[in-house]
Amino acid sequence: MGSMIGLLSLWGTVLTGKDDGSLRERLRRETAGAHERVDALFGACDFGTEQGYAAFLRAQAVAWETLRPLLDQGSTARADALLRDLDELGLEAPPPLADVRLPGEATIGHGYVLEGSRLGSAVLLRQLRAKAPALADRASAYLHESGDTAGWRLVSTRLQKSDGACANDEDIIGDALFVFDLFERSWQAVDGVPANIS
Repeated sequence: MGSMIGLLSLWGTVLTGKDDGSLRERLRRETAGAHERVDALFGACDFGTEQGYAAFLRAQAVAWETLRPLLDQGSTARADALLRDLDELGLEAPPPLADVRLPGEATIGHGYVLEGSRLGSAVLLRQLRAKAPALADRASAYLHESGDTAGWRLVSTRLQKSDGACANDEDIIGDALFVFDLFERSWQAVDGVPANIS
């Protein structure tokens, strides 16, 4: 499939800039490898074809449905929008990952990844419209729902104010890596499985 901006290119603004010693910068630095791996996987999706776009949606749906017990209202709306897009394409939602042990509640480490993933939604939507306008009209609820970056601004500000030396910083970084890993595993769960678009 042709390459394009993938899921985690949405963090482009997080991955650049001066090291200010904050926890946000430490997260950027210590999750960079995981970020790059997931970006490479989702970057293989070609939005110019239904198969390529469906692969993007299905892999994301696995991750979001796995995380659903932790999601706040805004993230739940994104997960629901994904299901609507899949339905528009005549696809059943893939099952969540079965062997994931979720924490009792979401943390700012999880939010760093999930809210950060909103940042490139407008770019992805423009690419979808340029490559497959009919598909964008038909099934782009997820990208539209992901366009509100207010949650990311709150997370980013909170992380930037932290000096990266708190007792639970390692836990926060671990939570972010957990989400990146879950997206990687979600891609692997559907990679090569026929979409059977109707």
